[in-house]
Amino acid sequence: MTTNPTITANAATVIANMRTIEASAFAGATNVVPLGATLDGAMSSAEDLALRIDGEFKGTLVLAKGGAIHIGPDAVLDCKLLQADIIFVQGRVKGEIQARKALELAPTARVSGKLCYEGRLDVHSGARINGSIDGPEQE
Repeated sequence: MTTNPTITANAATVIANMRTIEASAFAGATNVVPLGATLDGAMSSAEDLALRIDGEFKGTLVLAKGGAIHIGPDAVLDCKLLQADIIFVQGRVKGEIQARKALELAPTARVSGKLCYEGRLDVHSGARINGSIDGPEQE
């Protein structure tokens, strides 16, 4: 997988202003895979955590109720499962994503696999999806 092209400062500002998930959801987020790093394995938490990934991750990441995951613009993920209440994707993700409350795909997002959401799905113009989308049952 390759990363997204470099995002200019102006483009980053425009993307930030378009976001529907409040930035406060990621306040104090721990960067578990910084840019230039690679992590292969499984990670889970029973705590209410906010995590950020900017590097390469392969495996499973499951956060308990209240958890939030921010996939940065240069991140590349190959996941069996990526699960949290809130997930904001700017980079590339291959695999299954499960968002219990909100899933937002920025214009730079490239997602391949199965997307599942129970609350809100926001797909910005420019985001690319190759796979299936499962949402809540219609009432």
